[in-house]
Amino acid sequence: MALVAFALSVLGCLLAPAALGAVVCGHIARSQIRKTGEAGDSWALAGLVLGYLLIALSLAGLLIFGGMMMTMFGIMAFSS
Repeated sequence: MALVAFALSVLGCLLAPAALGAVVCGHIARSQIRKTGEAGDSWALAGLVLGYLLIALSLAGLLIFGGMMMTMFGIMAFSS
């Protein structure tokens, strides 16, 4: 599960919704690793960090894009 989280976070660079799957799988993997004592905590943590980072960057990009669109439509509304 930890490798799945990391793989989804890498895939999240191309497909933003995959970052959500990385976060979910990362939390599940860390929970399982704590219960069973298996290896792979670093993979799960890397998946979580990348997943949260990509989600934050996606939201920032949406806010910037939305602000640009609102500015463009605001300028167009008052220019005529």
